Amino acid sequence: MTTIGFVSLVNDDAQFAAARASLQRLVDPLPEWLVVKPNERGWNAAQGLNHGLDQLDTEWVVCVHQDVLFPDDFWRRFVAALAALGGDVALAGLVGCEASGRYRGHLFDPNGHCYWPSLPHRVLTLDEVLIAVRRSSGLRFDEQVPGFHCYGADLCLEAHRRGLGVAAIDAPLLHLSTGKIDVHYERASQWLMEKWGPTHGFVLPTPALLLKDDARVGFVRHLLQRWRRRGSRLSRNTNRCPGAACAVRALGESKRVGGA
Repeated sequence: MTTIGFVSLVNDDAQFAAARASLQRLVDPLPEWLVVKPNERGWNAAQGLNHGLDQLDTEWVVCVHQDVLFPDDFWRRFVAALAALGGDVALAGLVGCEASGRYRGHLFDPNGHCYWPSLPHRVLTLDEVLIAVRRSSGLRFDEQVPGFHCYGADLCLEAHRRGLGVAAIDAPLLHLSTGKIDVHYERASQWLMEKWGPTHGFVLPTPALLLKDDARVGFVRHLLQRWRRRGSRLSRNTNRCPGAACAVRALGESKRVGGA
C-alpha cells in the first residue's frame, strides 16, 4: 500500500485550514500533514520542505501549497496515479513542461480548466503547486536557492541529472492563485540559470516562465521553444477532457466547504 504524507509552507492559517478541510472530506483518517512556518524560523522554501522530508516517514512526501482546494475525486485519482508510476519516477506533479517547451498536466486555477493530455507523461520540470517526492530517491531541495521560487524546477533538474523520472499525472485540484513574477522570482530564476543553463543549452522551460540566457541561447532553438509553448498555453482551456463537467461541479463543492 502506498503511504503518503503532506508538508505545506504556511503563512496564512485560515487559507491552510480551508485546504485541510477540503481534503479531510475525502480521506479518513487524514494523512499526516506537517505545517512548516518558514518565516518564523528564518528559512527559505527549500529548508522548510527539507524539514518535511526529514520528519515524514512515508513513501511519498507531497509538498503542496497552502492555497489549494481538493475536489471530490482528487484522492482516488492521486493515489491511483502514484501507484501506477514506474519505480524510476522520483517526482510527480500536476502540471509540467517538457524539454520541448510543451505543457502536460491537469489543474484548475484562475485561468480556468487547464488540461494538457496525455497523462501521465514524463516532463522536464513541474509546477510547485504540488510536487510529490519519493523519499527513497534521496532527493532533497537545494537550500542555496534564494527565497521561495524555482526550488521545484531545480529539484526536477537534479532528478534528471541522476537519471530519475519526473512525471505529470492526472489528479487535478483547485489552485486559488497563479503566483506573481517579481524581483524575488527574477533573482531565483537567475540562480537557476547559472546552475543549470550550461547543461540545458541556456533554455529552461518551466511552467511559470520560459527562462533563457539571451546572450548564449541559439535563435532557432529559442524561437521553436516559444512557438511550442505559446501553442500549448493557448490550448489549455480548449483541450477535451472526459469528465470535466463532473470535476467542475466537485470543485464548486470544494469552494463551498473551503469557505465555510
